[in-house]
Parts: sequence; structure tokens; C-alpha cells
Amino acid sequence: METASEAYADIVLMSNAVFTGLEDEARPGFVAVGGELIYAVGPKGESGKWIGPATKVHDLGNQLIMPGIHDNHVFFTGYMSMHRGLDLSKAESELEALQLLIRYAEELPEDENVYAYGWDQDSWGDLPEQALLDVVFPDRVVVAINRYKSYCWMNRIAVERYGFTPDQCSAEARASLLKEMLQDREELKSEFLEFCRMLAGRGVTSIKDIGFDNYEGLLPVLTELAANGELPLRVHFALEPVQQPLDIAFGLKCKANFNGDLLRFQGFKIMVDGVVADHTGDMLEPYADMPGVTNLRPVDYEAIEASVMEADRNGLKCTLTAEGDAAIRHAVSIFEKCRKVNGVRDARHSISDMEYPCPDDLKRMAEQDIFAEIYAQILLLNPSYEASYMAEVAGKDKEDRFYNYKGMLDAGVTVTIGTDLPLFITSVPDSLYAASARLFPDASPEGGWFPEKGMTAAEVLKAWTVNGAKHNFMENKTGTLEQGKYADIVVFDRNLLQTPPHELRSAKAVLTLFGGQITHDEINQIGEEYDF
Repeated sequence: METASEAYADIVLMSNAVFTGLEDEARPGFVAVGGELIYAVGPKGESGKWIGPATKVHDLGNQLIMPGIHDNHVFFTGYMSMHRGLDLSKAESELEALQLLIRYAEELPEDENVYAYGWDQDSWGDLPEQALLDVVFPDRVVVAINRYKSYCWMNRIAVERYGFTPDQCSAEARASLLKEMLQDREELKSEFLEFCRMLAGRGVTSIKDIGFDNYEGLLPVLTELAANGELPLRVHFALEPVQQPLDIAFGLKCKANFNGDLLRFQGFKIMVDGVVADHTGDMLEPYADMPGVTNLRPVDYEAIEASVMEADRNGLKCTLTAEGDAAIRHAVSIFEKCRKVNGVRDARHSISDMEYPCPDDLKRMAEQDIFAEIYAQILLLNPSYEASYMAEVAGKDKEDRFYNYKGMLDAGVTVTIGTDLPLFITSVPDSLYAASARLFPDASPEGGWFPEKGMTAAEVLKAWTVNGAKHNFMENKTGTLEQGKYADIVVFDRNLLQTPPHELRSAKAVLTLFGGQITHDEINQIGEEYDF
């Protein structure tokens, strides 16, 4: 990484709202970009010395300039599988969808699987029948996942070959199918670059992507893109053991080979419990709507602890995904034991989801320097406060313990933001609406849902930027707008720190720079665009 020089800048961005990430305000100022670096940041009046005859100068008015967004928990493979094949979102019935599948299959090689996505059982009335597919496609795999990622319309041969059922089609359950879908390198490259375009349109310049087992299929594509200078965002990746045991040897190989600023290994991701909403999250007390039950799916904590201890002993970072307070407590204890047995180091382990934490365990997290990866858009899964599940499963007197971001920050936990994409598509405006204003999609309840447990707008922006960079050991190179750091920058069409809640969700990214190159531009051409 070169040092910023005193030469003229290639691009100078000016605005009345520059959020550097170093403070909680957005102030009038400029950002000068030269090559891949930020040359200078300061008051507007000091911008002149960076402007030469060839400098592209853009005055953005009241639009917000801020560091590029880091999404700290995404699944490209899941997104890919939700966009591979035939789009059935406009099919109004099961029979119409079947006709579309027949015509689509005729265009494919006879031995090729038939994939589809996006159908909506709400508009169809009932779940589609496997028997129809068995009749029309007796010897050819058909898998069509619905728009909610909760049900796969599939035929008998698909069930037998890939080992999952229509109503149990999580990404982990579909691991064998996904592995097969990752084998066409050229198709995968095209899909990944399209994925990057979509994220650039939302201001994303960096991700942590979760890949199953040994990241088979995608890792060679990312390696090639990075080697050729074709990666249009920074890719940090973690490995989740699904079909194979956690592979320490492969992790050490990744740590040695993938440690650059474009492609970097970030250890392992391990599932702890399930989902609180369906009673598979592990709770300290019984569910309010299911007396005597603390978890419908037991957790093998001994096996998880053994894997994490071995990874930590080898200097490898871990993320534990935990929703219920019992699971979170166990996760903290496992990391605590790592320090006691293996010694204290700058591990930057994390716990993701963090749906229903106990306040005492948040203090323990901070003491152990454990990062939190939250899904700040999570309230938007519920259509309204009235239709939300939190009070029902935990009890009205305990619903305020869900998504306690204020408690995390007050305890001293470093909070980062992910989306679990494709659960959500990255959206800073949506995260402000849900995590700061604390509103559901229908703007309920009035005044917000336990707004005192949310984050301020500035805290949300820092969680997306500097905290994400810190979690991935990049805080000296990205995450804030400072001289000498990479020019990873996003411009939003309004000052998000001063936007009323009812206007937030219409806000959008209008310009994204990754390493000084434009990856998204909706204002006008101010420099050379990145060649995807």
C-alpha cells in the first residue's frame, strides 16, 4: 500500500455532509482521491491545492460522503442459488409455472438439471405438488425454490439425489446440490461479478463471505479474479463445516495463502443453535408459548468447544452463530476457555446473530474482546409489530431483551453488521430504519419498538464501516476516511444522519468507489469506471 503523495488528485468529492467515521457528525468538507488512495480529507476551503487541470471535481451538495460499506456476514452461494435458472416470480399458478418449466427445460441440454426460483405460494393458494413434476420430469432433476427460501418444489429424483426434503431446504441442507452448482467456473465468475455489481449499487466495498467446507468451486474463481486485478470489492472469507469436519490443515493453508488486502481468510464459522422463532434457539428458560421446552433441537456443545479450541490453538479465528441466550452464554464460555487454555492473543473471535442475549453475557463478551455480528435489518422480517413473534415466544415482560444493541455497546462490545445475505440484501438505509428508528415495515409501533435498545444513526454507520474493518484486521487500511487509506467510499443521495425515519427507506447509494475506481455511478461520470 503506497503512501499518499502531494500530487494533484484524480477525483475531489465535496459535500456539506462528510462522515469520516472518526466522529459522530457529518461536516462540510472534501475528500481527495489519487490512484487507489485517499490523498486528503478536510474542510472545503483546503481542497484547492489538490485540484489540477485533470482533476475531476464533484460538488455533491447535501449528499452524504462516507466510508465504503463492509457487510460482515454474507452467503454468495445462497444468493447464487436463489438466482440460478428460471424466474417464476410472475407465474400466477402452479400450472402456469409448470408450463414455463417445460419450455425452459427444452432450451437446456437434456442431461442438465432444471433450476428455478422466486415462486410465491401466497398467490398460488397452496403448495405445489411433487407428483406433477414427477410425471413431466421423471428422469431429470427439477428444483424450484420459493421467494422466501423456505420451500423447494422438487421432484422425486431431486430428493433422492441431494438428500433434502422440500420443507427442509436451508443452505446447509442443500449443501450437496450447492456443491454441484459451483462446478462451472465461467458461469460462477459471471454470477459473482453480477453479485458485486448489485452490492456496489448499495455502497458495498467489502464483504465477509461464508463458504461451506473447503469453499470448493468459488475459491479458485476468487483467486483468479484477485490475481488479475478483477475483484471489484474486498473479499474476506470464512469456512463453515457442513459436509466435512472442521479442517484445521486447510484453514492453516488458507491463512498462509490468502492474507492480502483483496482476498483474505477469516477463519471458521460454526452453527451453535437454531432459530428462536421456531423454538430451535437454545434458551435458558422455557419458551413462553411452549412450557417446559428450552430447545427443540439439542446442541452438542462439547463437539463445538473441541473444534473451536483446536482452531484457536492454531491461531485461527472463529465465528459462532448463536440466537438464544443459552447458546450465546455457551459461545462466550467457549471463547473464554480458549483464552485460559491457549493464551490471550488478538484473536477477534465473534458471535453472530445475537438475537436474545443475557445482559451479563454482554459484559463477558467485552471482557474477552469478542465481536458481535448483528443483522441490523432483522425487524423487517416481520410485516408489523403486531405480527412479530418476540413477545409470543419469550413473554411480554422479556421481549425488550431481543436485539439489545444499546446493551452491547454500553457493555463495550464492538458491534459489526451483516445481513446473512440472502436473508437480507445489504441496505444501510433499511438498517437505520430498523436498528436506529426501531420500526417495522408498516412503521409500527409509533415512536419505535423499544427505541432505547437501539443504536444511534452514527453508531449504525460505524458498525457498517470502521467496526467491520477492525473485525477483519483492516482498520489501518479501510473503514474511515483518512489520508493514506484506500479510497473505498460511498455517496448516498441524502444525509442519512438527518433523514426522518419515514424517508429513510427511499434513500440510495449514488456513487461507490473501490480503491479509487468507480464501481457504481448514478450521478454522472466523474472518472473511469471499474471494468466488471
